[in-house]
Amino acid sequence: MFSFIRWVSAVSFLVVMFGVIFFGHEFRKIATSNLIDIVNNSNSNMARNFQNTTWKAYREQVRTGLDWYQKFRASGVNATEWNKYNGYQEMIAAFGVMDGFSRHVFKHFEDSPIAEINLYTQDGVRILSVNQSHTIWVQDAKTMGSATPIKPSEDADFGTVLGGTVASGVMDEQSFVKPDGTTSKGTFIRGLFPVFRDENQQVSSSILVDCEQSGKSDVECKNAGHEKRPLDVVLELRYDVSAQWNQLQFFYRISVYGVMGVFSIMILLMLFTSGKAESIIAKQHETNLELAAQAAGAQAESRDKSQFLANVSHELRTPLNAIIGFSEFIKSERSGKIGNEKYAEYIRDIHGSGVHLLSLINDILDYSKAEADKLELDISEVDATKLVKNSMRLVSPRAEGAQVNLVEEIPREHFIIETDAKKFKQVLLNLLSNAVKFTPSGGSVTVTMWSNVVDGGLSVEVRDTGIGIAPKDISRAMAPFGQVDNTLSRKYEGTGLGLPLTRKFVEIMGGTFNIASEVGKGTTITVALPKKPKGKADQAESAPVVAKAAKQSEATLPTAGNVNEPSTRNAHPPQALSL
Repeated sequence: MFSFIRWVSAVSFLVVMFGVIFFGHEFRKIATSNLIDIVNNSNSNMARNFQNTTWKAYREQVRTGLDWYQKFRASGVNATEWNKYNGYQEMIAAFGVMDGFSRHVFKHFEDSPIAEINLYTQDGVRILSVNQSHTIWVQDAKTMGSATPIKPSEDADFGTVLGGTVASGVMDEQSFVKPDGTTSKGTFIRGLFPVFRDENQQVSSSILVDCEQSGKSDVECKNAGHEKRPLDVVLELRYDVSAQWNQLQFFYRISVYGVMGVFSIMILLMLFTSGKAESIIAKQHETNLELAAQAAGAQAESRDKSQFLANVSHELRTPLNAIIGFSEFIKSERSGKIGNEKYAEYIRDIHGSGVHLLSLINDILDYSKAEADKLELDISEVDATKLVKNSMRLVSPRAEGAQVNLVEEIPREHFIIETDAKKFKQVLLNLLSNAVKFTPSGGSVTVTMWSNVVDGGLSVEVRDTGIGIAPKDISRAMAPFGQVDNTLSRKYEGTGLGLPLTRKFVEIMGGTFNIASEVGKGTTITVALPKKPKGKADQAESAPVVAKAAKQSEATLPTAGNVNEPSTRNAHPPQALSL
């Protein structure tokens, strides 16, 4: 699972990184395009204003000088010899006027964020350059002639503007002069605008047809509805967008690297968490293996203990049967009278103690078999009503002796169920004897029975007004050998197997065992048995029943003065205070 998480994390990281880079690039592209459009609109307005004001005032003089300059360039004469020909002085005079023109250009764009203004001839020679600090003017034809012109074939934007179309682009990391004369670097949006000879022509971003560029004659242009519009100069405006560009780059980096960083941290945290979880799960797995091994060892020890108790119990039953048999023989005085009354009293005590000890041993044997799932059921049809009443009659002598009132709330009709009659009777005797044992004089034990109309099952409730159990002690009372009163000098005797063994019998018969108790108010135990045990329907037709270990299940503790009273082997309380 964790290798899958790592694989998904790696793929997700790559997908997100490529996605962020792609969308970041698209964002910058769109933002740059919007910025260029805004600057182009501003530059177009400034170029139109320049053409209608400053250029209009000086265009004739400048155009005269440019005409002579073009003629000298076209003649092929070396620039150092231009002063020998007519027109040279007119050109110099016209260029002299341009000194004032350059100052007017500087003043015109002084308050605008234009870093540099350049004027070019159609063949790419720069004739004027103005920056934010000063003007640069080519003073003579020799310098102009030696200046490296722009080649339209190499400068796509310049070639575009010669066709009458406004061109623009971004110039990053370009040097420029600040108003204080210092040099710095920044980002410009360069705009090239055609300046036409037609004074009514406005600079615009639409395509203006140049007949000379298209190769058509003047007549063809007129017939096509297009007038020839020759260019005077090309105006270049370099708009300073350094602040906006840096802000755009800042947001671009923040968005791209920020998302990449956050996602990278999330991936690292997820990998770290998964690694820690993997380590914890591995340790937990090791712990579980250790616990499983310890549980298996504990179960083996429990089985060994149960086997030991069963073996010891079997060994003890043999001499106990002899003790009980001979004490019964002596007690009945079959071979003659006992001469001393004390001997008669002692033999009764020996007989009662032997019967009681055998009862305890049988409990241990039954519980050991139940723990090992070796108890078998003798399924038959049982008249539950008759069985409950019979059990109450067996317990009534003990109840009368303890001055406890037995209350019977049993319907007259007979309830027939399929179960093990002996174990059902032992369950009832255990519950009744326990209830009587832990109910003070003057109290009552009430037995209620009803049938479940849904599935036909039977429910028996034994409710007493005895000493009760605190809710926190119920789990201890239901544990094997568990006793709430665990002091050495307990008021109530017992091994602590009565309730656990009773619950085991009920569960083996397919029923449920519920206990509710409150200190000082009594205990209520409800046993619910199905009409027919699941998976046991055919046991009544099977082989003869295996002999049970609890042959003395109805034996009771003998009391002084009444050794032969009806027996209830398990005289254990439902509260399990001293079982």
